[in-house]
Order: sequence, then C-alpha cells, then structure tokens
Amino acid sequence: MWVHAYAHMVIAHLLAKIKKFTHRRRRVLGSISAGLAVLILFASLRTSPPAALGVEALPQLGVGQVAVPITLTSSALSSSLRVGDKLDIVVPGESGYPRTLARDARVIDLPGGQGFSATASAVIVVAVTSEEGYALAAHQNPPLAVVITQR
Repeated sequence: MWVHAYAHMVIAHLLAKIKKFTHRRRRVLGSISAGLAVLILFASLRTSPPAALGVEALPQLGVGQVAVPITLTSSALSSSLRVGDKLDIVVPGESGYPRTLARDARVIDLPGGQGFSATASAVIVVAVTSEEGYALAAHQNPPLAVVITQR
C-alpha cells in the first residue's frame, strides 16, 4: 500500500517539475511550435516537379524507340490527347499535300501547360522509331499537326 502512495508522490513531483519547466520556457516552446507549424505548412504545399521526359517516361519506350518532344499547332488539340494515343505526325508538304514525318507515334507524356500558363501551342512527348525521331528533331518549322489513329 505504501508503494502505491509513493508512486503517486513521484508522479506528482515529476508533473510539478514539467509544469515549472514549461512555464519558465513558454516563449521558447511557443516559438519552436510556430516554426514547426510553418515547416509543416510549406512541406504540405510543395509539389513534385513535372516529369517531362523524366524517368517515368523511359520505361514506356519499346525496343528501337526514342522519346521526342513535339510542339503541336493547337493547345486545344493537346488537351484532347491522352497518354497511349497513337498519332500520325504531319507537316504541310511542298505540293500542298501533307507529308507524314512519323506513323503510329505513341503519346507517352503530356507535360503541357494548363490554366494561366497555356499558350497557343502545346508540347507533348511521343515514342517513335529512331529514324522518325531524327526527322522530327530536324524539322525546322514547328508546330506540327497530328492525326489521331488509335485511342
């Protein structure tokens, strides 16, 4: 029975010391608490960077394929595309007929801007053969037009 009373005395003594400690240092503890709250707020607001041609895009490439960013003529067109869509990429030809630079290019990333950052043109990333990739990279007059061939 006396052990139980002694335990209560020890606990009461420890609580009194904690109360005295926190009362004397309340401004320091308040500053630390406010700093931690600000750090938690900033950590919750931080977003991950966009993955334009990041590590996420590379596993989607097939054998002999390369990833190429292309600029489209219309941001409205890019907003209607989805990852996995297959496209034919065309440009106006010399005779007025369209010239195809790449067939069955697969959309692997849509990093483009939306909202206030949207522009008149939009960039998408497609997977194409290396030959088509060089043709797209060498094309001097972006933007390009696309024909959706498969969804």
